[in-house]
Amino acid sequence: MVWVLLVVSSLLLLLGHLFKVYRWQQFIEIYEKPKTNNLLQSLSLSYIINFFVPFRIGDLFRIWYSGKKMKNGISFSLTTVIIDRILDVFCVGIIFFTMYILGVRQPVIINSMIFYLLAILIILFIMVISLLFNKIIKNIIRWVASIFNTNIELKILKISYFGITSFKDISTNLNKFKLVINTVLIWFFYLSSYCLFAKSLEYFNYNYSFVEVISSLFSNNTLNISILGMFKGLEVNILYPMFLFISLPLIFMLALSFFVKRNSDIKSKNENIRYLELLPHTKPQDKLTFLEAYFSGKSRDFFKIYLKLNQDISILQDYSAGSNATTLLCIKDKDTFFRKYSIGKDSEKLYEQAKWLQNHQDLNVTKVLNVKKGNNYCCYDMPYYNNAIGYFNFVHSTTITTSWNLIKKTLDDLNNKLYTKNIRKADKETIEKYIEDKVNKNLKKIENGNYIKPLLKYDILIINGKKYKNLKYFKKFLTKEYLYEIFKNDKYSDIHGDLTIENIINKGKSYYIIDPNTGNLHESSFLDYSKLLQSLHGNYEFYMNTKSVEINGNQINYLFTKSYVYQELFNEYYEYLKAKFSDKEIKSIFYHEIVHWLRLLPYKIDKNGIRSVLFYAGLIIVLNDVIEMCGE
Repeated sequence: MVWVLLVVSSLLLLLGHLFKVYRWQQFIEIYEKPKTNNLLQSLSLSYIINFFVPFRIGDLFRIWYSGKKMKNGISFSLTTVIIDRILDVFCVGIIFFTMYILGVRQPVIINSMIFYLLAILIILFIMVISLLFNKIIKNIIRWVASIFNTNIELKILKISYFGITSFKDISTNLNKFKLVINTVLIWFFYLSSYCLFAKSLEYFNYNYSFVEVISSLFSNNTLNISILGMFKGLEVNILYPMFLFISLPLIFMLALSFFVKRNSDIKSKNENIRYLELLPHTKPQDKLTFLEAYFSGKSRDFFKIYLKLNQDISILQDYSAGSNATTLLCIKDKDTFFRKYSIGKDSEKLYEQAKWLQNHQDLNVTKVLNVKKGNNYCCYDMPYYNNAIGYFNFVHSTTITTSWNLIKKTLDDLNNKLYTKNIRKADKETIEKYIEDKVNKNLKKIENGNYIKPLLKYDILIINGKKYKNLKYFKKFLTKEYLYEIFKNDKYSDIHGDLTIENIINKGKSYYIIDPNTGNLHESSFLDYSKLLQSLHGNYEFYMNTKSVEINGNQINYLFTKSYVYQELFNEYYEYLKAKFSDKEIKSIFYHEIVHWLRLLPYKIDKNGIRSVLFYAGLIIVLNDVIEMCGE
């Protein structure tokens, strides 16, 4: 009979362990496919270690062993084990409290009940404090992490972030009913096994009751000793069945883990489950940049939406340019694609961009894979092609003739297929609003830029050793009256609105266009022609790649690589414009280039600090050149 009791109690203990693994899988499967064999090994080995070693060192092993085989690593494993242990504390506290209510009033039970109830209160207190003072706590974490080098800083921020985010996601996405059922089954089987084990000890003539088994395993004074140490003082013949009772389920779990591995690998081939990404970035520097911003405590709503949009992808690279939208190269399952999103006031503008692309699929434009529009955000995906290359890289890796022929083909296609749609004459009211919004308002923002304002007092700027007239000289060319006379004969039609070199993608012998801009007011094809000037004439892409600038009085110096290719393509382009348009029309196109620079600068002032001076220098050079070319 004694062996039957021992076997049955061990089987019940095994079932409790298995349901504990099953509950652990619940926490993990929100973010990744749980590896059952890994969890079985981690739990069984950690309990074996706890059997011989004090201070629950086995739990640290469990975190390390399981985490090294998880996609999200040890930081994530730590969080799942903490959640698992918190649930155990709550359950054990309830068990001791129930025993007390039922009349079990031994000192060890009372002390353990008080200990666990206090532990529960402390856990709840920490949770409440974390919710109420999350910004302060995040700033403290960031400050502590910043003391160390970047590698240690990243690890500290990563562990903290994983803890915060996974706690939130697990509490939000977890199947609560399933969690309760698993937890009830765990402790039903545990308590049943302890009861039968205590009963089996009677056959060894040792009066060791169920209550004593519970208190030996879970009382507050057992946390700093091993499981073996809990039974110190027992007779040798009692240690033998006790060892079998605890070790046999663990040994069976270890053996089971090797069988489960083969079956889980076969099963995984047919699974199509999507998991959230804890940290979607793949590059360490991108991870650190994101985490530093997250722990700054700012823009809580931004990060909430950001994670909502990007928790199902891995981010390979950030391809964002000059706008407030973000463009990312991503992987989801086996698919590689671009994701573009905007959060805040510019989300409506991005939504209009997505609709424009969908409505102009008859042109060579990128496909829109899906569009997500919500309160205060917009996101859409675009396909990635292995043979696609941006025109900037393309023109600098092939002959001038080949480059120009493809640029000309792009312009001719747009002229024949896009600029022929919705043709209408420009009206005075719209032109004046365009000048007011895109010129006058932006001039005011530029004049108040922190790094630009001190430069405005000079009549002459010296940029990289060359003298240029400063902005105040050109104010007379930027008045509403002067600009209206230049723009009044423009014709309106459907346009792309942002036809810079970087928004044209070469694809073998063809091309496609990305990132239209629908917020132009003055819907003239001249805006597209002038956007191309912003690249070939204004060297916009090279300013984007220039990282630093020095200011000394009226002198602006920066390391700037002039492009022979751009100069040659500009010459070809200028001849193309002269053959196609009159002098007045060409003047309008060049003045629209000036307006593009005026529209660009406020973005740079808000986002780039001192680097906004680079783009101010670009504006000044273009102003001087255009006025010289077109005359006063």
